[in-house]
Amino acid sequence: MSMFSKFLTGMSFRSTTPTFEAGEEIEVYVTELDEESGELVAQVGETRLHFENGEADIVGCRVLAKVESFDDGEHRGRVTHRKTLSQGSF
Repeated sequence: MSMFSKFLTGMSFRSTTPTFEAGEEIEVYVTELDEESGELVAQVGETRLHFENGEADIVGCRVLAKVESFDDGEHRGRVTHRKTLSQGSF
């Protein structure tokens, strides 16, 4: 085993398309309000999570959300807003 391999042991890189399981609670930043659909959106890498509830004033906030459904192939999901954790920008 080379010195470089030893150095990298146990390290991994984050995916740009993370996946989630229904029922999982996650912390995300609400990144936008989709003008067409009127839905709040959290974008995690290239994965987009659409909120089933929530007010426009949580855009830019870190929130606790529950995953209701997730499509691994499309990297799209539906979540519900549980709690606002912090105000502010990301």
